[in-house]
Amino acid sequence: MPQTGPAVWAAGDLTAADWMVPVGTEEAAELEAALTAAHAAAPVPALTRLAPILADVTTRLDTGRGFCLLRGLPFDRHGAAAAEAALLALGMELGKPLNGQAPAVSRLIGLPLTEAGTRSGPPRFHTEACDAIALLCMTNGPEAPPHVLVSAGAVHNEIMRSDRAALAELYEPAPLIEEGEPVLRAVFTVTGGAFAARYTRHAVEEAARMPQPGAPPLPVGLRPAFDLLDKVCAEPALMLRIEPRPGDLMLFNPHLVWKLRTLVEAAPDAPEAAQEFRRLRITMAHSRRTVAEPG
Repeated sequence: MPQTGPAVWAAGDLTAADWMVPVGTEEAAELEAALTAAHAAAPVPALTRLAPILADVTTRLDTGRGFCLLRGLPFDRHGAAAAEAALLALGMELGKPLNGQAPAVSRLIGLPLTEAGTRSGPPRFHTEACDAIALLCMTNGPEAPPHVLVSAGAVHNEIMRSDRAALAELYEPAPLIEEGEPVLRAVFTVTGGAFAARYTRHAVEEAARMPQPGAPPLPVGLRPAFDLLDKVCAEPALMLRIEPRPGDLMLFNPHLVWKLRTLVEAAPDAPEAAQEFRRLRITMAHSRRTVAEPG
């Protein structure tokens, strides 16, 4: 069945009003107070005025377009440490931040232009096992590439129109390596009526190169299905390009919206870069995850 609903979109279907969430002066002042407190190493106050906006964000991520961008918050005015503390406080209003063994907020920098311009092979998307990814723009130079989003539901429907056999392959679980562990997962799933999609071709191909004992072989038709999926993801009509400004907060549900990776993790003490973001991964009350995650 084709996927339907607000999360199934092409770039031309949308205007900035569909995904931009402007923030008023009172809400911005509330975050300003939180940043000031974080900068002084004081407790971050509750974000009561921002709460309705964050509730709207939750709805947008789960049952809306699958992504949004908050503009007008003063994240970039008090330094990185304060911004990270405020981002974490905001994330706790949306759900439970994931941290595991590492800090919850990660520093991301842009790929060097030489590497970004020569990178080849299949597209690499954010595939974190969470319900929302928040990317806070700290610095974004004019030479930085745009951030590219595609609707997983729209990709699904294009594949259905062109090759139903390939679509069937993408619904079949395949062995892959995730965080060093072998798992089975399909690209597309529908559980309890809820559509979810995670595309990890590189992890599937890694598992095929180093098969685990007893793991099923890679289905013969899966690589051609991956090739078709890559082709569809690269269709200009589907690719929405966004150019974040410093202080912008982009959030997306990686089970509904796929974002091309243009950033890499960097150590907190690494030199400053022309393009810097902070990433927070969040689990939410209503999850589309298809694999149970550790707490």
